[in-house]
Amino acid sequence: MARDPAQMKTGELRKQAERAGIRNTDQMTKTDMINALGGSTNRNQGGGQRQKDPAPRGVSPTDYKNLPGNQT
Repeated sequence: MARDPAQMKTGELRKQAERAGIRNTDQMTKTDMINALGGSTNRNQGGGQRQKDPAPRGVSPTDYKNLPGNQT
């Protein structure tokens, strides 16, 4: 499995970029090299908020507390 480019050292990333055929890596920043390789600097971060799935009917205690046979 490939390592996350944002976690790699700049020298390792530079070697990888040169192997990929990217020129002028000595004049690029780490972020520029990651973007040139087709990656994103914040690939594993974020995610945002997700919408909760609605609960199915009949699972609320108010729905099943008065069912026959369920009287405790």
